Amino acid sequence: MTKKKEERTTTYELTKGWKINLCDKVDILDNKDGKVAVILKSKNFGNIEPIVIDLSEDAIRIHSLPHFVDSLSFTLDKKIEIVYSPFIFEQEQQ
Repeated sequence: MTKKKEERTTTYELTKGWKINLCDKVDILDNKDGKVAVILKSKNFGNIEPIVIDLSEDAIRIHSLPHFVDSLSFTLDKKIEIVYSPFIFEQEQQ
């Protein structure tokens, strides 16, 4: 049985009251206008497309959602959650 490495996560405060909790394997870029990009640090699969979203006071608009994202969800209390496909980090855990 292989032991799964525990990932560290950080909660980021975004504009317009939104929050996102991300693992330490990604970087986040954002600005005061509500533009957000989440980028994988690893380039194991070549030039990986970022997740790109726009935030407003009461909505999220998704511009780019790469194939390796299982889900992107958000709650009424303005929390965003991204779930990646398991294969995306498997190489780094070995």
